Amino acid sequence: MKCILTQFNFRTLSEVRMDTAFRKPMHRGGNFSKKRRQNSDSQEENCESKKRRKGKPERTNVYPLGEMARREERRLEELVLGDGSDLLNVESEIPSSSHTSAMEDSGVEEGNYDSSPQMSDTLASPEREPAWQDEEDINICVTDAMSAQGKRVPNVLSGGSSSDAYVRILKHKFEATVGTPAWAELRHRNTRKSNPSDDDDSDNDSDSEMLRHCGNFLSSQSSVLRKGTIEVKRVRDLNHDTYTEGAVIKAVQFHPTATVALVAGLSGVASLFQVDGKSNTKLHSVQFDRYPIRCARFLPSGEQFIVGSQHHGFFHSFDMMTGQNVRALPSQGLGITNTKNFEISPDGRLLAVCGRFGNIHLLTVNTLEGVGLLKMNSEVSAVTFDNDGSRLFSHGEGGEVYVWDIRSRHCSGRFIDDGCIWGSSIAVAPGGRFVACGARSGVVNVYETAGLLSSTNHAPKPAKILLNLTTSSTAVKFNASSEVLAMASDEKVNALRLVHFPSMTVFSNFPGSVKSVLARPQCLDFSPGSGYLAVGNNKGTALLYRLKHYGNY
Repeated sequence: MKCILTQFNFRTLSEVRMDTAFRKPMHRGGNFSKKRRQNSDSQEENCESKKRRKGKPERTNVYPLGEMARREERRLEELVLGDGSDLLNVESEIPSSSHTSAMEDSGVEEGNYDSSPQMSDTLASPEREPAWQDEEDINICVTDAMSAQGKRVPNVLSGGSSSDAYVRILKHKFEATVGTPAWAELRHRNTRKSNPSDDDDSDNDSDSEMLRHCGNFLSSQSSVLRKGTIEVKRVRDLNHDTYTEGAVIKAVQFHPTATVALVAGLSGVASLFQVDGKSNTKLHSVQFDRYPIRCARFLPSGEQFIVGSQHHGFFHSFDMMTGQNVRALPSQGLGITNTKNFEISPDGRLLAVCGRFGNIHLLTVNTLEGVGLLKMNSEVSAVTFDNDGSRLFSHGEGGEVYVWDIRSRHCSGRFIDDGCIWGSSIAVAPGGRFVACGARSGVVNVYETAGLLSSTNHAPKPAKILLNLTTSSTAVKFNASSEVLAMASDEKVNALRLVHFPSMTVFSNFPGSVKSVLARPQCLDFSPGSGYLAVGNNKGTALLYRLKHYGNY
């Protein structure tokens, strides 16, 4: 029996049965067993013949289970997404079914992810640098991150932790599944646009070029300021964080280069604020003991500011870089009894101080040493430098305006302000074209500078006479573009007007009817870009207005 079992694999089932029958002894039921074997053989032959009659082909090719699943997946991808031969690289080796079932899906596909024409980054052209890149992504270990999430690490990342390879895998998977969006094909769009024969494509490209940008394509406002009305809005008060500069704000000025403003008052406090129109955060405050501030000016360098008082003959200089306050005494024997009215030259070298008996003292900014003395025939009320600092204009009692040459320290010309008895303020346009002279009667005369310097007439006719103020015009100021002239009086509520240039007409909608808010304007200033107008009043408030025609600052 052992020999028969050993040879079972090499013999047919019928032979084994025949051999067994010869070896067994014959018994009474032998004929019945033989008949039963014959019936079984006939039934097997009948089944085979029925199968052949039905026409079912025999399975000649048998595929592993993993390969069958992959073939079916490829067939469905071609049916839904089209032929993927131009997007995917077919793997040369197909993993076995046991290995595929044992692996856990990591969320990314395997394959050759080297840089090739099929793997080119179509979402962002290689010639274009990314607009922004997260620095923290560089330090991420991709293999550790995927292992912590329970995902299988692809073979391409098994040797390292480069995030670039992982990015290429994700981009490749997105392109293979979704495809490349039309708006992201920048290189292809530029190629189509360069082909003049394709008119339809060029039209579509021009539309798409427009859709790449946001904002207004047609400017809703002109670059030239129009007369009549001005678009202005009051924003948060400049000194909203403090309100400690005093009951009367006597000085307000914008920094020449930074978005910073200086506010000072009779309490002896000078504060610096960050100008943004929304919060106007306080940067720093300086308390000058028993020193009521009447005038404060930034140096053109922007590193220091100087303050003066009507009760003291010395200045205070504050260095914003070091945070030090220096008490600056002018040279002895100059006769300076107060420092309530002074101006700094545009080059930052000279300081012009209005003194008594018509004296104008010229001091050096660094040492406050007297370098010159200019004398008028009557009291001086206001002084101002021209744009380049080569000339100095002074106005005062008698209504006579003096023009001084700074280099020679001599009077180069003078004229009588039309209808003026006592001058109170003066301003020169940044371009040097106009000169505005204010009088105690409230009249503001505007002259053209070219006619003043070339004419021998000592009583020129003004280009415009502004009669909008009925009290003393204590402050006049041009903006940086010489398109707006602000004039104010500290003797009457709501006495502030804005004048349009070159039409020389007053804007009808400013300041409006809010008399309680504006109160009595004491001082004013425009920001370097004319985007803001600051006004200090007698209520301890530095009002801030946004001029929407101009830029942010």
